[in-house]
Amino acid sequence: MEKNLIYKYDSISDEMNLYFGENREAIGFNVDNDVFLQLDPDTDEVIGLTILNFRHRIIDKKEEIKLPISGRFIADQEILEHKTATNV
Repeated sequence: MEKNLIYKYDSISDEMNLYFGENREAIGFNVDNDVFLQLDPDTDEVIGLTILNFRHRIIDKKEEIKLPISGRFIADQEILEHKTATNV
């Protein structure tokens, strides 16, 4: 099933939210200092991540965050067709 990666940053709370597909009800698990993995409560599917103090951690300090997930990312067909057309 194809899912888009959607992100939303709230500058007031300095919170970055990443969703795989649509945002829906989730249970958050703290997997690192202020990093929460969002799981579907019924299937345990990873549906997103929440990173608190995002600007401070990532932009100001340029801190690396290692996330406990793995996946396979595939460019959509339109990108692949454009790549093929421009490399002929």
